[in-house]
Amino acid sequence: MPWKCPVCGYENDDDALFCIKCGTQKPSMTTQQPPLPTQQPPQPTPTDVQQTPVAQAPPTPVAPPQPTEATPSPPVGQTAPPLNSPAPVPTQQVVTQPPVPQPPTPTVSPVPPTPTSGKYYILFINTPYANLINQKVPLSFDIFPTISVGRSPENVIIIPDPEISRRHAIISLENGELYIEDLNSTNGTYVYDGKIFQPIKGKQKIDPNSIIKLGNQTMIKIIKE
Repeated sequence: MPWKCPVCGYENDDDALFCIKCGTQKPSMTTQQPPLPTQQPPQPTPTDVQQTPVAQAPPTPVAPPQPTEATPSPPVGQTAPPLNSPAPVPTQQVVTQPPVPQPPTPTVSPVPPTPTSGKYYILFINTPYANLINQKVPLSFDIFPTISVGRSPENVIIIPDPEISRRHAIISLENGELYIEDLNSTNGTYVYDGKIFQPIKGKQKIDPNSIIKLGNQTMIKIIKE
């Protein structure tokens, strides 16, 4: 029984698997079995004048273009453009995203400097080594946290006095306060209180312009400038 091509309307023989005119596959084969991509269409009959085209897929109906993005509603008081009018060009307000809020930058308060204003010196008042008398030796607290005083070369300040111990005492500056500590010296460390020299046991706070005696012969004055 002949069958009619659903695309071009041409009537084909019952044993024809493809439309002789347009090459469309027989409808019964489309529903019953998958198309054979490698099978070639039958040769045209001698009565046909035109060459039989190669089998090709039926043309796809052209559908009207669908918008890919939702069209924003027109503002109040304005009418929407007609359907056949060209689509408006999107503006930056449509695609621009709101800025991401950045966390505030923490403000770091400056650390107040340690009250170490001014420089400290040792002024030699009396010592067996005559060349040191009236000499000022700086106390470099910015380099040495504690300044050791003694007869040994391992100290920061070396005093050539035989009655001073090898490591006699240390002087330190803590939070702007001046301290001196006796290191169990043989002849002791003393601070003048205005009347007599009081022995220092362990660590003791002293004021600028204090007079210190190391052993029995060396006297120094702690001055601040």
